[in-house]
Amino acid sequence: MTAARRLPSLGNLMLIGMGVGVAFGIVLGESATRAAFLGDIFIRLLTLVAVPLVFFNLIAALASSGASGGVSRLMLRIGGFFLVTTVAAHLISLSVIGVLRPGSGLASAVGAGAEGGPTAVPGFRDFLFALVPDNALGVFVDDRVTAVVVLGLMVGFAAWGLDGERRADVARFFASGTALLRQLVAGVLWFGPIGVAALAAASVGEYGSSIFGPLGVYIGAVWIADVAIFALYFAVLRFLAGTSPLSFLRRTATVWTTTISTCSSLASLGASLNAAEKMGLPRSTYALTLPLGAQFNKDGSAVLLSGIVLFTAQAVGVSFGAGEILIVIALGVLLSAAAPGVPNGGLVNQFLLLRAFGLPVEIGVLVAGIYRLVDMPTTTANIMGDLVGTMVVTRKQKEDSTVVDQ
Repeated sequence: MTAARRLPSLGNLMLIGMGVGVAFGIVLGESATRAAFLGDIFIRLLTLVAVPLVFFNLIAALASSGASGGVSRLMLRIGGFFLVTTVAAHLISLSVIGVLRPGSGLASAVGAGAEGGPTAVPGFRDFLFALVPDNALGVFVDDRVTAVVVLGLMVGFAAWGLDGERRADVARFFASGTALLRQLVAGVLWFGPIGVAALAAASVGEYGSSIFGPLGVYIGAVWIADVAIFALYFAVLRFLAGTSPLSFLRRTATVWTTTISTCSSLASLGASLNAAEKMGLPRSTYALTLPLGAQFNKDGSAVLLSGIVLFTAQAVGVSFGAGEILIVIALGVLLSAAAPGVPNGGLVNQFLLLRAFGLPVEIGVLVAGIYRLVDMPTTTANIMGDLVGTMVVTRKQKEDSTVVDQ
């Protein structure tokens, strides 16, 4: 067995890093705050690669899906299903975090919010204006996350208008760029345990261990939200797919055990495709819907994205009205679709979303320390939602075929 195989997983290393940081914070007290710069380095590195990764990932996925058949009735149906469940996941997350208010406990632990006072949340009109990219390079230089996502969507959809060979060239180019950036992100994330340990030490040294009570409530809130999403899936299976939820769980056991162990939507795709074949679903359906879902449908990730924004807003004393909630959901839908399906890849979009709202990403780094604990149920929700959607559209297609035959 190689040394690499003997190492704990990255998620476990981050947990270990947080534990080490807490210990140093308790022992060293305020002196531990000197280590905070290591956490800042981790944030800078992750932000450096996050924005171009989202851009390349979106274009590669859109160009590839266009090259494999374009917009069809099947894609419209599964896309509609994915959109509805993703919005539902954001609403569930915001409701649970809003009721339990774990960030309020963090605010009392660290004081009355971030340095400089509460951050102003952009209005809806400002949000719409910020969506429009005005300079292809400037949106990257200025870290305008929303405009980068919209620019990626524009280029990806434009690729659908190219002829087959050129569209394939575009897909290959951006797929290669995405693979390169994923490798870069993977390298940066290995610095994560050090960054998390440093920030945990600095936070405990400055504020005391009371900050971890709110993090525990946050973990519980995420699990509650994910359980609610599974309840939604079971209702959909019963009433829209005509399938027993218990039977579905038995037939997909290898899928959800894979998602729990790997915390990667892409790594679990093979198990999902195999389960779909064993359940007798049409290959022509699941061969499109499952890869498409692995990229674009991330209900669990939606829980984390909305959750971290509201959690952080509560911690710094920012209140969200109906308009701001709509902005969180809209931007969360875009970013969850653009998220890379790799272990701990959701951290990238969490930091981007916090930056988009001007909220302190340091709290996001604290959450990174316990990310493994929330990533297991959320990744499972990501991949199981793809299978549920596939079963729903399969039944709808069979009903259409029956009507045509009659």
